[in-house]
Amino acid sequence: MTSSRWRSAAVRVLAACAVTLAPVAVLPAAVTAAPGDVPLSLPALGMGKSLTFPGGQHQVSLVLPILPGLAPTAILGTAQLPPHVARGTIEVSSGGRFVDRIDLPLGAPAPIRLSLAGAQVKQNAVSVTLTSSLVPEPGWCVTDWWGVPLTLADVSVIYSGEEIQPTTVADFLPPVLGKLTVYLPAQPSTVESSAALTLGTAVIARYGRQPVDVEIRQLGADGRAPDHPPRFLERQVVIRESSDAGLRLENPGPEPVLRLSGDAKALPDQTRLLVSDLSKIAVSSGAAAVSLPQAPIVSPDSVTLSELGQTQLSATSIGGVRVEFGVDQSRIGHPVRDVRIRLLGNYTPLPESIMSGAIVVEANGTYIDGWPVDASGTIDRWVSIPDKLLTRFTTVGVTLRQTGVTEGCGLERPVTLTLHPDTEVASRPAAPAIPGGFEALPQALQPQVQVGLHDPGFADTVRAATILTGLQRLSVMPLRPEIVDFGKAVRSSVPAVLVSANGEGLESITLPLDPNNDELTLTANGIQGDSATVRLDPTVPMGSVQTTWSGGRTVVVATSTASSGHLDRALGWLQADLERWQELHGDALFQAGDREPEFFDPDAALGADSGPQPPPSISLARTLTIAGAVVALLAVLAGAMLLMRRRKS
Repeated sequence: MTSSRWRSAAVRVLAACAVTLAPVAVLPAAVTAAPGDVPLSLPALGMGKSLTFPGGQHQVSLVLPILPGLAPTAILGTAQLPPHVARGTIEVSSGGRFVDRIDLPLGAPAPIRLSLAGAQVKQNAVSVTLTSSLVPEPGWCVTDWWGVPLTLADVSVIYSGEEIQPTTVADFLPPVLGKLTVYLPAQPSTVESSAALTLGTAVIARYGRQPVDVEIRQLGADGRAPDHPPRFLERQVVIRESSDAGLRLENPGPEPVLRLSGDAKALPDQTRLLVSDLSKIAVSSGAAAVSLPQAPIVSPDSVTLSELGQTQLSATSIGGVRVEFGVDQSRIGHPVRDVRIRLLGNYTPLPESIMSGAIVVEANGTYIDGWPVDASGTIDRWVSIPDKLLTRFTTVGVTLRQTGVTEGCGLERPVTLTLHPDTEVASRPAAPAIPGGFEALPQALQPQVQVGLHDPGFADTVRAATILTGLQRLSVMPLRPEIVDFGKAVRSSVPAVLVSANGEGLESITLPLDPNNDELTLTANGIQGDSATVRLDPTVPMGSVQTTWSGGRTVVVATSTASSGHLDRALGWLQADLERWQELHGDALFQAGDREPEFFDPDAALGADSGPQPPPSISLARTLTIAGAVVALLAVLAGAMLLMRRRKS
């Protein structure tokens, strides 16, 4: 191995150590906003958690929305540099004009501030480009930073001004929404509950990656006004069933409230008007949708990367270059299998005299195909993703790897890899979904989902809204909930969300985790339907959210052992950290006794397989696997029993 390769390897080791130790380092005091300014984090704006700048030079473009009465004036963050940087800068430009430039602090991570004064405002937004430039120490090369980019962490955007409350329906929903509070009567009708579910999921879908908080509250006894003035970036909506259909903004000014009203036929139209682009023409304090047809549902078996919303399809780097895109089953509109991708693209041809290379394709980090590059510099190849690698959002990585003799630091030519937006993703519908369990959501509930409330009313409406808005956060394609009679939803062949807080009315559905008096039955979702039974003494109250394949469709069930408080604790735990919805796995989330809610996967615990299996008797290894699952579950329940006994004593 040459000395340069030894040095490069050492850099990677040192960089890994630096990354590992960084979280325990003592950071300087952060740059703060001036009094009166409002900081909004990147996640609040729906833009991820950090900004990365790989290589010696890199550009990141941001489009920052103008809020009513507020404009972005600065970007704050913590700069984390790769090792052996002699000097570095970040420059801000907008519309081809210089805005700001700072020298990056060397050494430990340190706070920075980038001014946006003078940035161009266009289409009610500020578009800026951040350009990084790093110079390595003598004897080091930018290629030594491969995989260790300059990072701006804990990024926030400073907004200056004073929030202006809406005075028209058109301005009611701002570009960035922090919270939507929906008010219902204490005893809502089915029409009102259904409108609340539709509005909640539609707003989550509209704002995409923004972590909008949706809360459903009861109207006061007088039924006229919310119980608090709107907070920063909060909007309040009152839903009432009425023969007078429309949207009416009341109290325009400091405490605006939007009232949605209508009967069973008209109220859904008013909800769609509010969240659609048609609301832009409602430039008055009142408006009514006379006729607003619902958009058609399209679930094609072949889509392009452009139709999947994939836009970052080109990259340039030295030594190797990688482009990633996602196959989002929820954007396709149903669970899929047999996924094939016709990769179309091009890359910079490599000089054959000194180096060669290969294209490598991975799905969720697993190799699925590869081939050597040629002089044409074009890509036109079908690749297949095995069903066992599919997830809710499958990340496909295409990497151009160079091999051979290098030309020396600073002399290598950058290589560009580009995938065409019309790259085709072909698939077939999967029933049951692949993968199953929580990973099948929300795509297994598309395009239409029925909602059955065993005890129609405010409490079950809130529980259903919590589940549906949580699952909606996993997709930009809106769910279309429809409240139907509970018995109909149980017997239907349409995907459903069933809420039975006391565990009644679910006898015909086999749940993955099914408590019955003092016995707890575990059933795998696989074709074999393996099961195991545990007897509990004493019994432990339990609440759960589960998903299963029943009646030729996917069903999500929220239930408990006649102890609805435990179900509410499980749902509250999910809502306490919205990222937990992204982490849904297994077939069940259960909360027992005073323990924290836990995920459980009977399929994995019982060694089940969703594919065909031979029928021979269970082997010793399989028996031990089942026994292990039972022991693990017993340990959880035993802890709950112990806590109960201690409380009683």
